[in-house]
Amino acid sequence: MDPSVSRHAGARLDAAGWHPRVVVGDGAKGHAGNAPYDRVLATVGLREIPGAWIGQTRPGGLIVAPWGTHYTHADAVVRLVVRNGTASGRFARPVEFMKLRTQRLSLPPHGAYVTTGRSAGGGDGGADASVTGIAESEFITPLYSALRFALGLRVPNCVQVVADRCDGARAVWFYGLTDRSWACVVFRAGAAEARVRQAGERRLWDEVEAAYRWWVGHGRPDHARFGLTVGPAGQRVWLDDPADCWAP
Repeated sequence: MDPSVSRHAGARLDAAGWHPRVVVGDGAKGHAGNAPYDRVLATVGLREIPGAWIGQTRPGGLIVAPWGTHYTHADAVVRLVVRNGTASGRFARPVEFMKLRTQRLSLPPHGAYVTTGRSAGGGDGGADASVTGIAESEFITPLYSALRFALGLRVPNCVQVVADRCDGARAVWFYGLTDRSWACVVFRAGAAEARVRQAGERRLWDEVEAAYRWWVGHGRPDHARFGLTVGPAGQRVWLDDPADCWAP
């Protein structure tokens, strides 16, 4: 989108012996002038596959792009085959790229979710308290793990933030993106259960715990068992079979 950056990129490509056509513009809109394309290869993280890419790819052509949800920054490469105005295919390995400008997350500050008032029981005002038997070692997995990716697919419009360990405890926060629902689970070293607080229209930890148990119950599937279908009806994700799909 920046002419000076594009000129610099073109000069570096020329110096390396490559002479592609460099276009200055919004990549999300594609480039209709040279369509249809055999391949659309994106090096930018996406939350939605632009419809222009599907429309500008020939039948049987491929769209390869990093795709994910706002649950974490980590995405996965998806390989979509275009047919009849729909793009569908499986994910491959996890990856992370800078997000498309128009699809970047703008999360309200923590204070917009959690009030400073305290209830008589010592908890945050209005928050429900409970416990969970899920162990920290099972739930806190590496950033690019299949679990975090799967939770993002199963718990829509939610962001997870994992805090650093402090005094033997680690807090994991969950923030809703369509309202001010929030949840927090605190894992303590050696404890059999973790303390949970949640408030708002949604019970985010209940949703996350259900998604975790769904993932375990389906054999802890990795990225490659998931897929994405994009068409006139929007985006649908699936496990193993495109017919068994849901909105992310």
